[in-house]
Amino acid sequence: MKASSWIIIAILAIAAIVLGVLWSGSNGKVKALEEQNKKITKEYEVATATLNDIQSSLDSLDKDLLGTISADGEMPGTAQDRRTKLLGNIASMRNQIETDKKKISSLEAQLAASKGQLKGVQAMIDKLKSSVADKESILAQLQAKLNTMNETLESERRLSAEEIALRERTIASKEGQLTEQEQAMNTMYYIVGTRKDLISKGIVDRKGGLLGIGKVSTVNAKYDTSKFTMFNLLDTQTITFDATKNGYSLLSDQAAASYKVERSGGKNILTITDPQSFRRHKYVVIELR
Repeated sequence: MKASSWIIIAILAIAAIVLGVLWSGSNGKVKALEEQNKKITKEYEVATATLNDIQSSLDSLDKDLLGTISADGEMPGTAQDRRTKLLGNIASMRNQIETDKKKISSLEAQLAASKGQLKGVQAMIDKLKSSVADKESILAQLQAKLNTMNETLESERRLSAEEIALRERTIASKEGQLTEQEQAMNTMYYIVGTRKDLISKGIVDRKGGLLGIGKVSTVNAKYDTSKFTMFNLLDTQTITFDATKNGYSLLSDQAAASYKVERSGGKNILTITDPQSFRRHKYVVIELR
């Protein structure tokens, strides 16, 4: 065989080898590209699902906010009811927002790792972050409203406590006045003594009769009340005095039907049976005969 023929065969063999190598390298690159494409597609699907999940969460949060804030900015019920409801709503929304923020941070990390291959995701992330910021601003307003409600509730409690205290003071004052009036109404005074003693103290006088005969003892119109002993019908309804041989006389104007006198040993015990009638005359004068 000629030398030129061997050269041609050698060249063809080398070309075949080169083509085989090139074909093998090209096939490997195609497989690598396919794997990379699958990975990007998977990452994009995961990112899209996460974006949809966050958007759904924010849409739900919008509805919650609308349900929390009415047209006039107030919620029905008492201040305590509104505070409790708003406190629960704020806590729930804050937890929801924190969860969404963590998901957004995870997406941003995924986007950075993809080195720009997840096109369009960043724009969606920025939009979601803006929406989250809006929700946080509204939550701040709700927190301010909650603080106002706390102040209102505390003010209502303080006013209520003041009203109760004032009412209690008023009741106590009225009770005190009634007690004082009742004490004063039932406070009485008595004096017991012989005729001579009562005359010497200026309590009684002897009037009437003729030439000193037939005079009777009468209570003076004016006398020294400090000579009397005080007692109160709320505490006691008896007056005890000595039982003498000649008896006694009740010189003051107490109705006879309002009391009774019984002897016990060497003492007489005057028992008040009708306090209301008896107390019409506050000073009791008993003369021992």
